Amino acid sequence: MEHIYSKFYRQHETITARKPEILGVVLHDDAENYAAKDYIDWLQNRIEHDELEKGWACVYVDNSTCYWFHPSHHIEWHCGHTFANEHYIGIERCQSKIGGILSDEAFMRNEEASFKIAAMLLQKYKLPVNRTTVKLHKMFFDTECPARAWTIHLNNAPTNQQNMQRLQDYFIERIKAYELFTEEELAVLG
Repeated sequence: MEHIYSKFYRQHETITARKPEILGVVLHDDAENYAAKDYIDWLQNRIEHDELEKGWACVYVDNSTCYWFHPSHHIEWHCGHTFANEHYIGIERCQSKIGGILSDEAFMRNEEASFKIAAMLLQKYKLPVNRTTVKLHKMFFDTECPARAWTIHLNNAPTNQQNMQRLQDYFIERIKAYELFTEEELAVLG
């Protein structure tokens, strides 16, 4: 997998302050046809037009690329919820548009890459993999996100606590499938 890092990994200036504490990860579906590399220009355009308040995550993932936009220990604007932005790392799974350019099977390869990145981040911050550390966007904000995963894994079941936990448990199971990573492997996290 190719790892690409924005300028925020090469300079001292960042967009936001450090997170007071990292509690886990939030898995998002971007609802777009963009690959991870497409977010390089997309996010630069948001910076140039002073539109970052519209939202952004730490990392954008597809099955071949991770674009690391902003260091994971800094506050992000990925959940529309202050506590989540200040305590959770946003992982944006790319090309998740329902009826978009990817088949469900192809999207699930992107999804699988996101589970590996989540496992690495949770290990980096010495966090267990459980319902406290692995969250869905819709647990913090009234949104369909992660809509593609919801459609594939829950067959568009009604949004309720039980179904959110079912999808959360699926994510946890997939993240737990990854063994411990070496320090060398974790070095790609920036």
